[in-house]
Amino acid sequence: MKKQLWLLLFLMFHVTWVARPTPAQEQGLAAAGVVQAPSVIDVTQDARFNSVAYVQNAAEFRLACEQAYQLALLQLRQGLLDVRWTADEVQIVDGGFQAKPPAVILDVDETVLDNSAFNARNILSGKPYAMSTWNAWCNESKAGVIPGSLEFVRAAKRLGVEVFYITNRRDEVKPATLENLQRWGFPVTEHTLMTQNSKDNRDGRKTTRRAAVAKDYRIVLLVGDNLSDMCTEVEVRDTQQRNDVARTKTAVLGSRWILIPNPVYGAWERALPKDATALNIERP
Repeated sequence: MKKQLWLLLFLMFHVTWVARPTPAQEQGLAAAGVVQAPSVIDVTQDARFNSVAYVQNAAEFRLACEQAYQLALLQLRQGLLDVRWTADEVQIVDGGFQAKPPAVILDVDETVLDNSAFNARNILSGKPYAMSTWNAWCNESKAGVIPGSLEFVRAAKRLGVEVFYITNRRDEVKPATLENLQRWGFPVTEHTLMTQNSKDNRDGRKTTRRAAVAKDYRIVLLVGDNLSDMCTEVEVRDTQQRNDVARTKTAVLGSRWILIPNPVYGAWERALPKDATALNIERP
């Protein structure tokens, strides 16, 4: 037994400095009553480190978010003066929205709620994103606030504008999400928080949920951290195609569509080439 214990202690020391223990090794150490030292992980080698650290530490990120929301409020006031103004492309084509009361639609994650702590946990544990851990995080109701967002939605409500939150969080975490938002003081109800459920015609493309709002409201602004929060054409896995689509939206970007910076994840990331062709050394 003593030989086995010394062997396990040796393994513990070795894996601590070389690699994380395998599940079998962890079980063996636990059976021997050995308390493991934390594994050493060089978090700076994780591809997510810089972007998450930027969100959590950079004054530039905070100021960029606040600047975006200050622009959003200016554009909201402008839109309220013109009943012909809508941010919804379907309403632009179909018309008939001028007499409807005004509303704004915001995304939730990385638009009003800051989930950088969840991403930091994954970096420190060396784990990739997983729906199971994401839902568990959502149910903790511990997400922070994106700078400028709370001030903006409160100002919108004072102006008589209804605020809707369309999120791709699933129905099962809606109560916890509602609690998280209300704890920070966001004006939100079960009706104005619109979660995802593909079985109920509420898929991740958000079009049916925007249409549900557009039925009764003139959508003055769309706010999100991803272009897919505003339109569906960018839901492609080709960076050039996404950029080509974005160039066709210059009339609404920055005026009726407000983008919040998110360097951590998004549809842009899924469209990137998975090799050095994602980098260009020929132009700045």
